Amino acid sequence: MSIPKMRAVRDNMGFSIARSDLTADAGAAGGSLVDRIFSLVSGAIQSRQVVTGTRLPSVRRLAEDCAISRDTAARAYDKLVAHGLVESRRGAGYFVKLAGARRSPDKAPPRPSLFYPGGLDAVSTMRLELQRPSQALISRSGIGTLPEHWMDEPSIAGALRAVARGNQRAMATAGDPQGYLPLRHQLQVKLQEVGLHVDPGNLILTSGATDALNLVLLCFLRYPREKVLIEQPCQPILTERMMSAGLEMHAVPRLSDGPDLDVLRALCVEHKPRFFFLSTALHNPTGTHVAPHKAFQILRLAEEFNLTLVEDDTYGDLIPSGTAGAVTRLASLDQLQRVIHIGSFSKTMAPGLRVGYLAASSERIEWMATYRALNCLASNSLAERTVYRLLSEGNYRHHCEQLRMRLADLRPRAADALQRLGLTLAHEPDAGLYLWADLGEGVDAFRVSQQLLEQGHLTAPGRLFSLAHASHMRFNIATMLEGDVLSALARVLGR
Repeated sequence: MSIPKMRAVRDNMGFSIARSDLTADAGAAGGSLVDRIFSLVSGAIQSRQVVTGTRLPSVRRLAEDCAISRDTAARAYDKLVAHGLVESRRGAGYFVKLAGARRSPDKAPPRPSLFYPGGLDAVSTMRLELQRPSQALISRSGIGTLPEHWMDEPSIAGALRAVARGNQRAMATAGDPQGYLPLRHQLQVKLQEVGLHVDPGNLILTSGATDALNLVLLCFLRYPREKVLIEQPCQPILTERMMSAGLEMHAVPRLSDGPDLDVLRALCVEHKPRFFFLSTALHNPTGTHVAPHKAFQILRLAEEFNLTLVEDDTYGDLIPSGTAGAVTRLASLDQLQRVIHIGSFSKTMAPGLRVGYLAASSERIEWMATYRALNCLASNSLAERTVYRLLSEGNYRHHCEQLRMRLADLRPRAADALQRLGLTLAHEPDAGLYLWADLGEGVDAFRVSQQLLEQGHLTAPGRLFSLAHASHMRFNIATMLEGDVLSALARVLGR
């Protein structure tokens, strides 16, 4: 848009805008009077017609000169202030704050360099890269989310509009610390499909699965050096949170049918941990399920050693509907006596729509709800109401079926492509988002990932998930066949 000519009068009032300026700008800028005034002033600042410190007309003067209401003038100035172009000085008026080009609000500001005593190690750097959006990347086979164009945008947009048309007075209160009750009722119905019979009072809504995990850590594991069990390999965010809490982690190897029970028993005998964090369905990164016979044995060990099991079911909705009931959840077996069950919609709906949940016994829920009420003053009511709409109107069920079909189509092609490169699949999953592959004996997958990153390919080396899997790499089958990452990997490996 070209910048309209303004009568910028450099006098003791800085510059002025007349009604004729708004009329001249109407064809170029369009929109409301607020938008036209914003366009005129921001254009003048960007083209350096005015400089930092220039005083703008008062709200009353602007309203009179442009024959507009004072409310319109005030809202135009509020928009300029919100965009960082103008500052309001109490008792003095409005002044130009920023001269020159304005940063586009669509681009995230560069992150400051992080510093830790002793430096930030390379693995942590790669973990940050996995979370950092970048237009310069050619491919992102290492990300843990679905591609943006896989989102059900029409349904999400419709749900948001429906929420916006509703009663907004609910936003005036902090809401229920356990989350939006109608959504918890909807979750009650949803969880019954996997054999978990839970009352809405035994559910807490969270900002995704990570927030749910964090709530468990903060409520029950608050003492440094307390011993906990995790799977190996496991998702990086879990180990990061535990390290930040000062917990002492002990790893249980993940086999093709679930945790190694001999190691689990030995660690329980030696360290007497109180909590074991694991995934029973579509484990990240291997894509494996816990076999039914192992699920029963894990519960027996939990009973024997007074162990609480924290079950992460983040990817459970990607299991084909015909086989969903055949996958054993620990929470379904013991009905939340020793299990805290965690789920999320962020992976399947949209990463930015942060809604997750946890289900637990009444005693644990009461403690976590009390903690949440004291430390989190309000729930994410807008997101929770949006997710409720998507679930209750059936859109989400259809969307998940579409996701499963797309992944089922890509999975054999992705597996075949990796095997043709000479990679060995640790397991060929029947569902889910990932393939977990071994690059070969003696290959340092992290060094390979660094070389690929220099070429614009973001990957997920095994050291992100386990130091014992240095030659492994996790591949997102929804993104790995795009961006020529496999050709780049073959060149780096010399194959």
